[in-house]
Amino acid sequence: MRSSKAFDHLWMPFTSWRDAIDYPPLVIESASGVYLYDREGKSYIDGTGSWWSSLFGHGHPVITAAVRKQLERMEHVMMAGCISEPTLHLIELLSLLLPEGTSRIFLSDDGSTAVEAALKMALQYHALNGKCDRTRFVSLGGGYHGDTLGAMSVGSIPHYHALFHHCFKKALFTDPPYCYRCPCGRESSTCAAQCMNSLEKLFDEHHSTIAAFIFEPMVQGAAGMRIYPSAVLERCFALCKKFGILTIADEVATGFGRTGTMFACEHAHVVPDIMCLAKGLTGGYLPLAVTAVSETIFDAFKGDAFSNRTFEHGHTFTGNPLASAAACASIDLMHEYRIPASLTTRSSQLAELLQGFYRYDIVGDVRTLGMVGAIELVADRSTKERLPAQKRIPFSVCRKALAKGLLIRPLGNVIYFMPPYITTEEQLERVVGLTHESLKETIDEKLPFS
Repeated sequence: MRSSKAFDHLWMPFTSWRDAIDYPPLVIESASGVYLYDREGKSYIDGTGSWWSSLFGHGHPVITAAVRKQLERMEHVMMAGCISEPTLHLIELLSLLLPEGTSRIFLSDDGSTAVEAALKMALQYHALNGKCDRTRFVSLGGGYHGDTLGAMSVGSIPHYHALFHHCFKKALFTDPPYCYRCPCGRESSTCAAQCMNSLEKLFDEHHSTIAAFIFEPMVQGAAGMRIYPSAVLERCFALCKKFGILTIADEVATGFGRTGTMFACEHAHVVPDIMCLAKGLTGGYLPLAVTAVSETIFDAFKGDAFSNRTFEHGHTFTGNPLASAAACASIDLMHEYRIPASLTTRSSQLAELLQGFYRYDIVGDVRTLGMVGAIELVADRSTKERLPAQKRIPFSVCRKALAKGLLIRPLGNVIYFMPPYITTEEQLERVVGLTHESLKETIDEKLPFS
C-alpha cells in the first residue's frame, strides 16, 4: 500500500486544490460488474459508468479475454505503414454499425481528439474545394466537446471555457436548447424549435465563412444532461442543408445505445457529415475514438503525396491493438445483448423511478432519455431560482451517497445517472434509493438556504 504522501504530488482533474485535500480520492483496487471496491474492501455502485464509458460493467469476461489474448501477441504498433489485425477487424465492424453514409473511419485516442480531427477535416475539406474563407464554426449554446484547445473553442460552458475564449479563436454560439429554462419562454407542448431561430440568424449573417456546425445530439452532457426534442435536431439539419453547412455530431457520450437508439442522431432520422465517437466504444477499458466521415468529404482528400491533400494528423496510440481488441469485443456484446432494443425495460424503470424526486420542493426538473437520467435542483421550483452556489447542495448529496456506497457526481446543480447497461432492476432501485436518502439528509441539514 502506497503512502498517503503520494497525494502530495497528485493533480486531480475537475477538482479544486482545497477539495483534493478535504476529500482525498478513493483508492479503488478492483471492480466487478457495476461495483467498485476500495482498498478497505468497501463496495460502491458505479452510478456514472466511470464517466459514461462502462457500458457493460467492469471486468466483463468477454472484453477482458479479448484484451488478454491480444496482449499475449502484441501491445502496440504505430499506425504509419502498419496496422494490426484487431484494428482492421474493428474498421469492418464499425462500417457495418455506423449509419449509412459515414463510411470512412479515422481513429484517435479520446473524445477531444476525435473532435479535433473533425474540426481539422472540415477546415481542410473547404480549403481543398477552394473555399478558404470557410474557417468558422457554429456550436449550440451550452455545448461541451472536450478540453483540448480546438475542442474548447467550440464549447460554451463559461465555467470551463470563458477564460480560454479570450486567448484563441472561438466559435459562434446559438441560444441553448435548454428546455427547462427555454430561452424563448416556450413550454414543451408549444415548442417548435424556436431556440434555433438563433442558428438561422447566424447562418444568415455568416454562412459564407462557416465551415461546420458542431453539436451534441439530443443530450448536452457536461451542461447538466440537458435533453432537448428531436425537433430541434431536425431543424438544425434542415438549416445546415439550406445554407450548405457541414454537420459534426459529437456522439462521444450518446453513441452506442445510450439514448435508446444506437446513435442519438437516429431520434431525428438524420445522418451527419462527420460523427465523433469514443467513451463506450471499448466498454470503458482503454482509450479509443472514431471520427467517421461521409465519402463525399473523404473524396476531397484523395491525391498522391504531392497533391497537398493528405490529412496530416495522427496520434502515437492511434489504432492501438489492445484498445481495438476491446472495441471489437464491446461491439460483439452490443449485438449479443441486442443493444439498444434490450434496454427499453431498464430505461423505463429509470424514468419512472426518477419521477419520485418531484416529492422534494428542491427538485425543479427531472429528465431522462434512454439510459441517461438527471434531476436539477433549485432554490424555488415556482421561479426556477438557482441554488446558492456557496451551499454546494449537489456536492453534499453526492458526498453522502458516496458514504452509503454509491458513486455519483454533480454537474453544477444537476445530479445525473449513467448506469452501465448490465445494471439490474434491484441495483437501479438501490441507486435511486440511496440518492433519495442522501438528498433528504442534505435538505434536512442545509435548508432553509438563508
